[in-house]
Amino acid sequence: MNKPVDIKSINLSQECSVCDSLAAKILIVEPNGYPNEAVKWSLDDLSDYEKYRNFDSNYLIYSGPGGSNGNIGDAIDEERKTKLINAFTAPFNEVNIREQFYDMAGYCVECQNFYCSKHWNTSSQGYGKCPQGHGKSLDPHWSPNS
Repeated sequence: MNKPVDIKSINLSQECSVCDSLAAKILIVEPNGYPNEAVKWSLDDLSDYEKYRNFDSNYLIYSGPGGSNGNIGDAIDEERKTKLINAFTAPFNEVNIREQFYDMAGYCVECQNFYCSKHWNTSSQGYGKCPQGHGKSLDPHWSPNS
């Protein structure tokens, strides 16, 4: 990419406690800003970002064991921004994390650790087990009867 961009993102991403890869990518992109990875984007990706993003708002870009919201993300207000920062700054609180993401960004309550999709050993139905055998649904559409 040849076009200069103004990087304005807060990285709240969490690493897997087993392999150090990302358990969840959590970026808050501030108004009039771009995420860190924008410097690596193609001109087409950059054009899409500029076309679909409201530059007056904060945006959340998320990818975790239960899914993602793409490269553009979703607009969020200041209250959600504050809650995200509080939830993903140590010490971690399971209630605050659960309020933000159904899949809890790969956080295992029993272990008090984050795990990536690989280490959650997720079934095709969306149920996962951490390396210690603790299980939970990582997909908001999963049910034991499906």
